[in-house]
Amino acid sequence: MKGKRLIVTAAILLITSMFLFAGGDAEIPQAGTEPAASTAPGTTVAPVAPVAPVAPEDAGEQYTLKFSWADPFDPLKQSTSAYAVVFKQELERLSGGRIKVELYPAGQLGDQRSSTEQVARGTIEMTNISSGVLASLYFPKLEIVDMPFLFTSREHAARVLDVVNNPIMTEMNKELIAETGIRLLNVVPFGPRHITNNVRRIKSPEDVEGLRIRTMEITPHMKLIEAMGGNPVPIPFLELYTSLQTNVVDGEENTFQNISAQNFFEVQDYLTVTNHVMGVGATLINEKWFRGLPQELQAAVVEADYVAQMVYNGVAQILDAMAADTLVEKGMDVYYPTPAEYKKFQDATIPFVREYMVGVLGEEFVADFLDSVETIKAEIQAEVNQ
Repeated sequence: MKGKRLIVTAAILLITSMFLFAGGDAEIPQAGTEPAASTAPGTTVAPVAPVAPVAPEDAGEQYTLKFSWADPFDPLKQSTSAYAVVFKQELERLSGGRIKVELYPAGQLGDQRSSTEQVARGTIEMTNISSGVLASLYFPKLEIVDMPFLFTSREHAARVLDVVNNPIMTEMNKELIAETGIRLLNVVPFGPRHITNNVRRIKSPEDVEGLRIRTMEITPHMKLIEAMGGNPVPIPFLELYTSLQTNVVDGEENTFQNISAQNFFEVQDYLTVTNHVMGVGATLINEKWFRGLPQELQAAVVEADYVAQMVYNGVAQILDAMAADTLVEKGMDVYYPTPAEYKKFQDATIPFVREYMVGVLGEEFVADFLDSVETIKAEIQAEVNQ
């Protein structure tokens, strides 16, 4: 299976990058990417845009790319950091050293909102964020990827979010570039999100009622908690551990990867595997800087991203697969809803959030996107018979 080859390739590339970067840059926080002409299903590719009317002449200049993200610099525990070290190594190699990549993890250059604004201004060249941050700041259409219970798997999500091969995503990227000067280098699944809390085991939407649940400042996520009777409380990711520890909130919703890596098991007792939203990362690059590169170096950026995405996807899947058992070992009560219970979560949230989406984005756009989701789901299922 292509997915298995992807994970194996990711593991090999990650191990290689660890040797290459031993003793190297030790900079410090969320993720995404996109590739070149050949696109394997399940990977997201950076759009290879048409040749600019007047391509910059290659005068042999040197370039610097500052890459900021929010997660700690731990490539063996954070898929975005794994992406970053491989992207750096590959781009510097492919460019013959003409593009130097500077890594700034753990919010060194600001939180996700600040980093997005800096990419728009051209203060930094590239950042990785949760897609909802970009939606709330500049491009509301991207909220659509945060609807609840959209995707059956990471593979399904990756194909839907592909900014090259899914026409609706390609068109959104063109609009984003024209309106903001920001290019989606990629949009990738970070992982399914689940609910944790310190009050009780959550087995149904009714169990969420009255709980203060931290969410990102992403409206569809907040609407989802409201639909279950909870109180959504947006809190910056870097402040979340302390907020849980001091009972500012009762719980939060997050990926297995983040719950484990951020040690939330130390300050949360219960985890319900709801898979309610696919966490989506987006890698943004300043369009003016990207288009200012000679065409050969633009291609190097795209190819480096493609290689790094393989690592990102593989590491993210491995970390999620391992984290569930780890969290049980750390003392969390991990509950898997029955099919009947799972349907109750869907019934309580999908219509509520869809109504909001239609009100903001329009019935036609929402329907077109959901049709794309179902079409790609059917294509994956059809591959079984090939």
